[in-house]
Amino acid sequence: MRTETLIEQKTEVDGRLRLLSLYEDFAASVPARWATSTINKLARPRWETSAEMWNLNAFNASQQVRKMMIQNVTEADVLIVALSSLDRCKPKLVDWLDALVDGTAEGPVSGLLICLLGDEDQTIKGLGWTVKQFMRCAQGMGRNFIWHWTGREAINDTTWLTGSVEKFLSRKQPLLNKTWLQATAASLG
Repeated sequence: MRTETLIEQKTEVDGRLRLLSLYEDFAASVPARWATSTINKLARPRWETSAEMWNLNAFNASQQVRKMMIQNVTEADVLIVALSSLDRCKPKLVDWLDALVDGTAEGPVSGLLICLLGDEDQTIKGLGWTVKQFMRCAQGMGRNFIWHWTGREAINDTTWLTGSVEKFLSRKQPLLNKTWLQATAASLG
């Protein structure tokens, strides 16, 4: 009798991918979790991912918590912001976005800012204004920007998300290889 051993091939990890989701309320947390899960599935097994979620209300907590949130935004490769409504946060939205821009250091590869707007039952009043504010923020942070409506059918079609994430990962990959080569050369020389 012949015995075969199945050996799982180890896929080399290309690097780390940090995901950070900021959500307004429970309704907004659902699409934020969906986007994070979708990106994790796309990135693995080539990327070691870590994901974190924060409620936007934490930004209004102490100065120390605010600094920690801004630091986490700075370190995130992919930032997901989910808003189901602007009724409660519109007055503070511009200040919040400006704080993110001011606290963000530019990295060698632009990150990705994904905004998930609305929910199943309502549209966001001032949608055009909101998108413009996030576009301005993304430019100030050196991030590519995409947004999507999060109505009932939005999460059934992932093509809008997967295309942008794959482009981002392909831009990030050559930099990782270059960094690894430079580190290797420095350690040998």
